[in-house]
Amino acid sequence: MNMLESFSRFRKARASIGELQTRETWSRGQIESFQLERLNRLWLNASKNTAFHRELSRTFHLPREFESLEHFQAVYPILHKREVRNRKLDFLSDVARKGEWSRSGGSTGTPTSYFRSHESHQELLRGRYCAHAAWGLDIFDRWGFLWGHAASFPPNLGGFIKRWKRPIHDLLRNRFRLSAYDLSSKNMRRNLDLIAKYRPAAIYAYSTAGYMLAREAKAIGFHCPSLKLMVLTAEPVLPQIVSECEAAFGVPAVAEYGSTETSTLAFELPDRKLRVREDNFFVETPCRQDGRYDIVVTVLNSEDFPFIRYAIGDVTDFPLRRPEFGFAYLGNVAGRLDDIIVTRSGKPLFAGWFESVLEQDESIRRFRVHQSQDGDIEVMLELDDPSVLPSTSRFTKIFSKAIGFKVSISFFEELPTTLSGKHCRVSSDLAKEKEMILPTYQPSK
Repeated sequence: MNMLESFSRFRKARASIGELQTRETWSRGQIESFQLERLNRLWLNASKNTAFHRELSRTFHLPREFESLEHFQAVYPILHKREVRNRKLDFLSDVARKGEWSRSGGSTGTPTSYFRSHESHQELLRGRYCAHAAWGLDIFDRWGFLWGHAASFPPNLGGFIKRWKRPIHDLLRNRFRLSAYDLSSKNMRRNLDLIAKYRPAAIYAYSTAGYMLAREAKAIGFHCPSLKLMVLTAEPVLPQIVSECEAAFGVPAVAEYGSTETSTLAFELPDRKLRVREDNFFVETPCRQDGRYDIVVTVLNSEDFPFIRYAIGDVTDFPLRRPEFGFAYLGNVAGRLDDIIVTRSGKPLFAGWFESVLEQDESIRRFRVHQSQDGDIEVMLELDDPSVLPSTSRFTKIFSKAIGFKVSISFFEELPTTLSGKHCRVSSDLAKEKEMILPTYQPSK
């Protein structure tokens, strides 16, 4: 018997898939009625039990409940990351259920702490299982994760405990983890050997790492009969990346979209549309000055740490499409577009590695990394309090050892904002010179 089947939560999750699939066929009226009911329940809880929302209700004279989703959008202000980051305890409900705190650097490079109850987490996971079922995957199927391991970097006892727990969690969840940091041909072939050995039903990967794995698989004629699906996430899922992955592995390569704070909110289904899980999320796409659209999310089951009209920081090419029947869908989502870093030995290093290291220090608000043509690395850090400088010796040692080039670290009161507000935190002139570049994002017409 699969180890997961010994846990009642997973058996219940499998049993819930039929009901969740039925919701995907609801009419627009049914969906919006369901969302409004959940939204008003969320708001009643938030306005009574969280300091931030009590204050917000008084300041904006917000009603006890909203008459419609349009009424909600008209009167409720948008929540920005800086408010969550600076006042995290004010978002925690006075009656929060059992759960845990997590922290993410996010695609802006700005660490954000948040709380999620176990009950809320499990409901959001069921939405993912339902999406996987649409592609013929069972909840107990084996997955290969081409992913990071940020738990390896924290120092002291906290880091030791996380390093000890990670492989146990992977084992219990029936997944094996492959390193996404080292993008070299040697490491990618090692990963392919492990995939062939463990015969997963699906691969879950950063878009960058998935693309590099696919290039290597194509070069050696790799084939894995057990494979049914490849899920690409955490970065823009560009058409060139999708076509490369599908050609290499012979299975659909699909997008999954969300943020660490909100969890995964949209999945690419067999109709090849990025469908929002509208029974758990209310998504808005207000227009920007550049003609694209911001993504604003209300997590409908986030009573313990309410995310209401939360601006994730991502942009999409066209407004959310709401069909007469079925869940709404998003266009191309533009997240961060980082370069690959080149080590002294010539190996390509995944840009997300820097986030895994730097997000361990809570004094760092944002970061930017640049590699010059000669290989030297400049790390620019924006701090919460410029008068309190973190010790840089540990970071310098880690970076120098991994990359092999000279590393310099500088501090800023505020890093200049890029055009989109978030693209390309990591850039490399050396990678461009060596043509170690990924496909570029092109907005849809």
